[in-house]
Amino acid sequence: MNKIVRDYPVDQLPANLRDGLPEHGRVEIEFRAAAEPVRPRVKLADLAGSVPNVHGTMEEIIQHIRKLRGHE
Repeated sequence: MNKIVRDYPVDQLPANLRDGLPEHGRVEIEFRAAAEPVRPRVKLADLAGSVPNVHGTMEEIIQHIRKLRGHE
């Protein structure tokens, strides 16, 4: 998250921000980017089976994994 801090003269602040501050003092103003809204998480289980299988049959997939592991 970005944060910018500036030293700023009180007399240049808008009136509603000057309340309770010394008339000719200085303040530090911190600007932070607003947090982006959190998107809800999608469970992986909800995605299973939601797209067509492009990797072959279950047996072909298992055979390929066994080959990669050196079991065949």
